[in-house]
Amino acid sequence: MRIAAILLVFMGAVCVAQRHEFKPQPDAGPAVKQLESVTWDLKTHKLSWVVQNGKMANGRFESQSSDKYEISPNDAVMAFSDQRRGFSPQEAAGVQKLLDTLSLYCAESVIWWDHGDGVKLDGSEEKDTERNPPKRRIPAGVPIALR
Repeated sequence: MRIAAILLVFMGAVCVAQRHEFKPQPDAGPAVKQLESVTWDLKTHKLSWVVQNGKMANGRFESQSSDKYEISPNDAVMAFSDQRRGFSPQEAAGVQKLLDTLSLYCAESVIWWDHGDGVKLDGSEEKDTERNPPKRRIPAGVPIALR
């Protein structure tokens, strides 16, 4: 859970690191951005995310457009629209480490699920925390492939 929290903080920082000018229409209220989705593609080794641009109206976010950002840790490049910007090899290594951690967590979660651990919450089986404790431990000898 701590890894997930760290990753969420990192994603938020990455999303605001790239500045994009958004000029609101007159009387439209202040411009607001909202993270819509994040994708880590293991085949291309690219992290991409979509940010919605909009405004707050009646206490709710109203999307007016969206922008897609992309990072390639292997190339140490961030791209937005038709622009590309390089960043340091140290930053690229840090991003790659976080993404490897996320990938490992996802792989371990599948193994945890397939192993039948945890407490079933769908009502199909009696909840037995003694037999199925909700811990996240991977059985020894289970191979995990990230790439």
